[in-house]
Amino acid sequence: MVEDDVNLVGTLEKIVYSNPENGFLIGTFLTENSARPITVKGIVFNTHERETLRLKGYWENHKVYGRQFSIREFMPVEPTSAEGMVRYLSSEVFKGIGEKTAQHIVNKFGKDTFKIIDSSPELLSKVKGVRKKQQKSLLAAWDEQRGLRDVMTFLRGVGISHSYAQRIFAKNGLNSIPLIKANPYQLTDIPGIGFLTADGIARNLGFNKNSPHRAAAGLLYMLEQQALNGHTCFPLQTLLEKTAQELDIQAEMLKSSIRQLLDDSLLHSEKIQNINAEEEKLISRPRFYKAEQRVAENIYRILNSEAYTVFEGESSLIDEQERKVGLQLDPAQREAVEAALQHKVLIITGGPGTGKTTIVRFMLGLMRPRIPSIGLAAPTGRAAKRITETTGSAAFTIHRILEASNIGFQRDRENPLEQELLILDETSMIDTLLMDSFLEAVPSASRLILVGDVDQLPSVGAGAVLLDLIESGTIPVVRLDHIFRQAADS
Repeated sequence: MVEDDVNLVGTLEKIVYSNPENGFLIGTFLTENSARPITVKGIVFNTHERETLRLKGYWENHKVYGRQFSIREFMPVEPTSAEGMVRYLSSEVFKGIGEKTAQHIVNKFGKDTFKIIDSSPELLSKVKGVRKKQQKSLLAAWDEQRGLRDVMTFLRGVGISHSYAQRIFAKNGLNSIPLIKANPYQLTDIPGIGFLTADGIARNLGFNKNSPHRAAAGLLYMLEQQALNGHTCFPLQTLLEKTAQELDIQAEMLKSSIRQLLDDSLLHSEKIQNINAEEEKLISRPRFYKAEQRVAENIYRILNSEAYTVFEGESSLIDEQERKVGLQLDPAQREAVEAALQHKVLIITGGPGTGKTTIVRFMLGLMRPRIPSIGLAAPTGRAAKRITETTGSAAFTIHRILEASNIGFQRDRENPLEQELLILDETSMIDTLLMDSFLEAVPSASRLILVGDVDQLPSVGAGAVLLDLIESGTIPVVRLDHIFRQAADS
C-alpha cells in the first residue's frame, strides 16, 4: 500500500546504485531524527554521498527488500548542525576537502560557516590548513550547488515538474536559466516535454505568440502531430495553413521559419507532381525522409543479392508437401508458395479468412528441412503470440528479434540477423522507422516474406510501408481474395 507524501531531511550516507543516464538511484539515507539509515530510491540527478537533502516521497513495502522510501522530489539543503556541516563540506560535492580541513573551517566560523562561504569567501584563506587550490575548488563547487538550487526554483516557478526539472538541469547545468529565458522551446528537446508545455512556459515568460522561436517550434510540432496520424510528410501549403490556423501564428513568420528550418537541416523538402499534374512541395522531418530512403535501398540490396538457398522444381516440392500434410492449396495459395520459393522478397496480402496463416504454416513445413534458420516476427506481442499459436512455430516481436536494449537495437548492418528466411506477419502495422531498423539488420542473402492485410490494421507510427512497397512495383505481390472462413487462421 502506498502512503501519502511525506518530507524527510537528512544525509545521503551511501549510493548503492546509480544510473547516470536516467538519474535512478538507490541509496541509504540517515534522517535528522533517526539513528539508523533507511533505504531510498528514485530519480536523483547530480548528488553525492554525505550530501544533505530534503526528500519528498512516500513509504512502500518491497516484497524482497522490505520498507523503503520512494523519492518523488529532492532538493539539496544546507545542514545546520556543526556535525552536519563537516560531513557536507567533506563530501564528494567538495572534492579535495577532507574531513580534517572541513572541521577546521567549521571550528573557525561555527554556525556562520555557510554564510561566510557565500558572502565573504576570502576569509577562507585565514583558516588553518586551507590551501589556495582547496579554496578555489570549494568555492567552485559551492557556486554549482547554489546554482542548482536557483535553477530548480526557477524551473518550478515557471510550471515545470520536479522530475523534468532534474532532466533539464542534467542536460544544461547552470546554463538552464539563460537558455530557457532566451528560447523556452528548446525544452522540447527533453523527452517528455512537448510543444504545448513549452508554449505555456513561454507565455509565462512573456513571449509573443508570433516569435520566430514559437513559429519554428510550432511547425515541427504540427509535423509530429501528422506523424502520429501516419504521415511521414506533408504538403507545404497545407502545413502553413494548418499551423497558422491552429496555433494562431502569422503566415509570414511561418514562411520565414520554414526557410530557416530548411537551411538548418531540421526539415527536408521534396518536389513532386500531385494528382492534378501540378508541382507541389512536400515537407518532412529528416529522420522520416532518411528512413524511407534506407527502406528502399535495403529492399533493392536484398532483391539483388544471391540467396543462401536456391530451390528447384518448385511445383514438385509443393505437390510433395501437399501429400505430406493432406492439404490441397487453391490457385492463389499455390502461387504464393511458388513465389516464395522463386523470389528473394515477397509480399502476401489478403483480408481476414483468405488463408494467409495457412500459407505461412505450409511454407514453414516445406522450407524448414531445407533452410535450417528461420525467423518469425510480428510488430506486437499479441500478434507474435497469435502466429505462434496458429503455426506451431515460435514467433517474436520485431524488437526482440532485433535485440532491443536501452541504447537501441543490437542487430543492425554491422551485426546482422542470422536467419536465412525471415517472415514478418501483420506487416501493415509496421511503421517506417521500425521497418527501417529491421531491414538494416536483414542479411543480403536472406529471403524475406512480408504478410499482411494492406486494407486493415494501419501502422502504429508514421508511414504506410506495406502499401508503399506494393505500389512501388519492385516486389512480387500475391493477393489472396478467396475467403475460406472467418477465424483466427487468416
